[in-house]
Amino acid sequence: MIVILLSLVSTFEVITSASAVEQRQIVHTPFERVEDFYIPPTNLIITHVRFGFVYLKWEPAVHKIDLETLRLVKTISLKNYSCIPASMAYTHLSGYYFIECQVENSSSPSSQLLIDSVSDTVIGPNPNINGRPFVSPDGRFVVSVDKRRGKLQVQTVSFSGELQISHEVDVSIPLADLEFQPSFTEANQYVVVTSSAEGSELVFSDLATGREKALQNVKDPIPATSWPWGDTNRVVVSSGVFGRYLVTSSTESLFVLDGKQSSPHCEVSEVKRGNTVVWSLQEMCPSVSRLFMSV
Repeated sequence: MIVILLSLVSTFEVITSASAVEQRQIVHTPFERVEDFYIPPTNLIITHVRFGFVYLKWEPAVHKIDLETLRLVKTISLKNYSCIPASMAYTHLSGYYFIECQVENSSSPSSQLLIDSVSDTVIGPNPNINGRPFVSPDGRFVVSVDKRRGKLQVQTVSFSGELQISHEVDVSIPLADLEFQPSFTEANQYVVVTSSAEGSELVFSDLATGREKALQNVKDPIPATSWPWGDTNRVVVSSGVFGRYLVTSSTESLFVLDGKQSSPHCEVSEVKRGNTVVWSLQEMCPSVSRLFMSV
């Protein structure tokens, strides 16, 4: 197991063999001014990830690194597109990396670029798509969160890798976070769960049917001013591909949600600013895995 650290002084450090018995070694990489990093997630098909990406503050480029040797593989320049990376996503079906570009004016939409993962070359803009990209666990859906307009832009990826625009979803709330939940009514489909950055609402949007259900009164999120580590001041975290439960945070408690019923399952009180969540395999609520919060 490899652990990636982003320190308070914006340096990029790696703990190699974190699960080994021998003494851990911290490797200080040559990257400074680190804004963030991205490692593609594993899934049922992709069980090992060799490469990750680092992007630096106000630099129009992404740096591809080998996670095993910790060496720089390539720097992919985005200068021709005036794109400073804000977030990334990846689907193995097309082999595309999706890069959200930062904007200086919060009222302006953030564009996206596509990178070919085989050749590490910039393909060009993701046409007419704005916001932060999220990819479903099976790689078949790309949902871009356009916070400026309060919309979700849905794209599908065919098994041959063709990327197509599907439809838009108007969630009508200021968006904080998004999570995929497998559909319990349609095979190989998903429901996306979005949380409000300002109010006590969550919205369940079925990608197959377009139906929506708003879940009200799940208490207010952590104020944005009290969460300086990004604009995701109310996380939504799924229990996994085969699970039916999700968890979301609020100011002084968290809620476990039943994804099948699109309803609250239970509330765990006296958890202040519990906005980082990891699932493990011990009971907390009846029939629900235990949650560990970093607050």
